[in-house]
Amino acid sequence: MSSSKDLNIFQVLTIVVFLVIGIIGIAMFATGKTGIGGSTYKAIIWGVLPKTSIDAGLESFSIRGQDPSFTYIEYPEEGFEQAILKAIAEGNGPDAIIFPDYMYYGQMNKLLTIPNTTVTAQDYTNTYLDIARKFTVQGGIKAFPILIDPLVMYYNVNILKSEGILIPPKDWVEFANLTEKVVRKRDNGIIDRAYTALGEYDNIDHAKDILFAMLAQVGVNLSFYDIQQGSYVSGLINQVTSSRLSREVLIFYTEFANPTKTSYTWNKSFKSSREAFLAGDLAIYFGPGSEVEYMRTRNPNLNFAIASVPQAYQDKKVTQAKVYSLGFMVTSKNPNATYQNVMSFFNTFEMNKSLSDSIHLASARRDVLLKSELAKTNADVAVINNSAIYAETWLDPDANLTDTILSKMITAVVSGTQNISDAINDASERLDRLYLIH
Repeated sequence: MSSSKDLNIFQVLTIVVFLVIGIIGIAMFATGKTGIGGSTYKAIIWGVLPKTSIDAGLESFSIRGQDPSFTYIEYPEEGFEQAILKAIAEGNGPDAIIFPDYMYYGQMNKLLTIPNTTVTAQDYTNTYLDIARKFTVQGGIKAFPILIDPLVMYYNVNILKSEGILIPPKDWVEFANLTEKVVRKRDNGIIDRAYTALGEYDNIDHAKDILFAMLAQVGVNLSFYDIQQGSYVSGLINQVTSSRLSREVLIFYTEFANPTKTSYTWNKSFKSSREAFLAGDLAIYFGPGSEVEYMRTRNPNLNFAIASVPQAYQDKKVTQAKVYSLGFMVTSKNPNATYQNVMSFFNTFEMNKSLSDSIHLASARRDVLLKSELAKTNADVAVINNSAIYAETWLDPDANLTDTILSKMITAVVSGTQNISDAINDASERLDRLYLIH
């Protein structure tokens, strides 16, 4: 038997096992039964958020004598999914996890569906920002978002000011028109100062997130659930007008790396968009709001600010975001007690406000975001919070493999080895295949 067939059999068996366990877990929720340990059960949460921030959020509860009935263990993002799988196989997996959204698709069958009899769809929608809809399934909820890290626009204040630009561009037309004013080229075409890092892929940090935002702004989803196929599929060409709109986005994006275009400002000679920005060689950089402190620490002399990502339409704003969410494992020895104990803290205004303030990311809860005092005094937090309101994400089947797919698409267009339509079609087919094997 081939290794690919072995893998497929293993994947099917794994899915079946988690489905069975998930059904049992939902039944326990419906009946209110607890498992091992009863109400005294001490749950284990694994997560990628800083333990110091979690502990700080719990401190006020402990002072009041409300000690949490769970232990939080911090894990690095790299290798987190493998650690979960290994622990489950050994029979000592966590009861709940706090994870970034790009892991959601891979973890979905391991997460318990919290039925709408426990949390109604209306309560969930009223509590969390719109991005939370990605974590809902028929009849229930897979995860509860905590923090949102939106894609924002970083700009070098000194460079823009020196060119008479006092307000960063708000739409893509205005954005592109500033290229010639800001870019600095030698007579031989070498770029000494770039305007923005767009057009290429491999040397642009967060290129996937940028492309997602651009596509989503014009109504193209990188993926969607196809009811007829009963699975997720690529949205690059499979929806009405998707092909045309995807093509328009790629034309716009790749022209920033085309030497024959007036918007030419970036090429493969640059090592990294983030490093170029930190060195003062790049006027505008796109990255997550969480990088603000990193930028200031790396280069205290860099005079920069952040603003919302330019938009295609001002009346339908969209940006990309990384979402950190709480999910409950189907393999928990006591899912009911875990849910009740953990949510008695993580479902509070107090805990969510503390996490948002300490990490300087937007709360996924509407009430916390609306009452953010920090946003009134911190301009960066204000931009991050505002961007989170209209942020979106997608079900990435495999972060590394989708990076490869999109990289090949962009590289093929820029190098001229494929026309734009063929490059998009190939990328779409690869995404479809990726969803089939995951």
